[in-house]
Amino acid sequence: MTGRWPAGTQKTCQDAFTIAWDNQHVTCPNGVVSTQGAQRTSEEGLATIRVRFSPADCGACPQLRECVNSAKPRRRETNLRPRDEYEALQQARKLQATDGWKDRYKIRAGVEGTISQAVNACGLRRTRYRGLAKTSLQHQLTGAAVNLIRINAWLTGTPRARTRTSPLTALRPAA
Repeated sequence: MTGRWPAGTQKTCQDAFTIAWDNQHVTCPNGVVSTQGAQRTSEEGLATIRVRFSPADCGACPQLRECVNSAKPRRRETNLRPRDEYEALQQARKLQATDGWKDRYKIRAGVEGTISQAVNACGLRRTRYRGLAKTSLQHQLTGAAVNLIRINAWLTGTPRARTRTSPLTALRPAA
């Protein structure tokens, strides 16, 4: 498991397990301790720690289906990042849950929307000119053009984006 489970699923997240870094053992929410823990290199070339639980312990567990994402689950296996990376990731996830971080991320989303509009509507991905002065002028004029496009959309009441309507929603009668 490399990340969080999608919202709405009843799977057990890696965060629910207790990690003993010195022993390279992991304890599941039911109190079962892992039987194997070894450092290895992932297929992507990253250092990981593979932790496995005994099939005898997991096979008797009533929560095996919630713990393992497999059609025929036998036991839980998970790959952990090295301790420093894992703890930094946990700290970043806690930070992402704060209101301050979410407010800052909203600004980023707005900036990305502006860049997307400049690239898609005004062709900002490639410059037409050689040289820093002409390229800089093109970027400034493109920024002014994006501002004019947005002012026009605001004055005419044009929606910011046309969102996709699912086929099921399209069948619903208008209220």
